[in-house]
Amino acid sequence: MVVEISAQAVQQLREKTGLGLMQCKKALGETGGDLEKAIEFLRKQGAAVAAKRVGRETKEGKIVFASSGSNVAALEINCETDFVSASDDFNAFAAKAVKAIAASAPADVEAAKALSVDGTTLGEAQTAAIAKIGELITLRRFSVEKAGAGEQIETYSHMGGKIGVIVKIAFQGEANDKAGLTSLVKDLAMQIAATSPISIDPKDVPPATVEKEREIARELTIKEGKIGDMLERIVEGKLNKFFKENCLLQQIFVKDNKTQIDKLLATSAKTLGVENLRVVSFHRLQLGQ
Repeated sequence: MVVEISAQAVQQLREKTGLGLMQCKKALGETGGDLEKAIEFLRKQGAAVAAKRVGRETKEGKIVFASSGSNVAALEINCETDFVSASDDFNAFAAKAVKAIAASAPADVEAAKALSVDGTTLGEAQTAAIAKIGELITLRRFSVEKAGAGEQIETYSHMGGKIGVIVKIAFQGEANDKAGLTSLVKDLAMQIAATSPISIDPKDVPPATVEKEREIARELTIKEGKIGDMLERIVEGKLNKFFKENCLLQQIFVKDNKTQIDKLLATSAKTLGVENLRVVSFHRLQLGQ
């Protein structure tokens, strides 16, 4: 007879163990809904070690990448110490986790933990890794991009995995220098790692952010004693400077301080023999940010 597991019972088990939704639901299913037996079941799986680590700070870790088909994923995975982040066991689990995420592109971390990995779930594999390593390991966040026709994705890792970037570009035509195209996209990823833009283009900046920056610029300019038309011109100048510093296409290329990124794309398109070369999206993950 199949026992129906209530959401309340699952929540109680989560509160007692600090473990994930799917793990708790499975444990209750295996034990007929008995809370104490479910806790014992989890302990036998090594989950007791994981439960004891709940609440510990996980400030270390790294950003890891994997590709599967046309998908590319970046995952921030955390642990308690820098020593563990360099260990074989931690990196083996990190590689397994990001590979599963790249293959399935789950909606969120909770959905990722339910993915099937080597005959178990990713959440259960996480518990086993915690039990083996003896530190709390958390899957903090991830991003997945899919490359379609006329698109290319590249990644960049900085500071030993403390910063990770995925960038996707699109273009029309066939590049006459595929290595050159790849190098360009990697340069864009490096640019994003170094400068941390908030958007591709000024039009993509949230209106609330633009208004906040305009308000700050106006207050500063008023304090400088400027009024009237001059005030508004200076405010707009300050706002344009904000865009140049924070919007990828208006930034100065870190490898050539005379070239703006939008101009780099335009000249590169001509050199590579493609048209409409553009940045479609990017994700910048920084450890702990």
